[in-house]
Amino acid sequence: MARRRATKASGKSVSAVARAKAKARLSADAGAERLAALERERDLLQQELERSRLRVRLLEETHTKVCDRIAWALDSLHNILDGKG
Repeated sequence: MARRRATKASGKSVSAVARAKAKARLSADAGAERLAALERERDLLQQELERSRLRVRLLEETHTKVCDRIAWALDSLHNILDGKG
């Protein structure tokens, strides 16, 4: 009878090992899917960051041009007022 128990125990441990391997395989698959999703998200965020950097650069250039134009207009007005005074 002791042998039967030993046989049954070893049979159960084999199936437990098989279950553990299957669980590990599923966990690895889930990890790979999660990694792929994170890599896609990272790529999208990098593209968005690059677009934002370009937009900021264009806004800064426009800001500089507007400031220069306002300064030119003020100088012109001062010159007109100085000429009439």
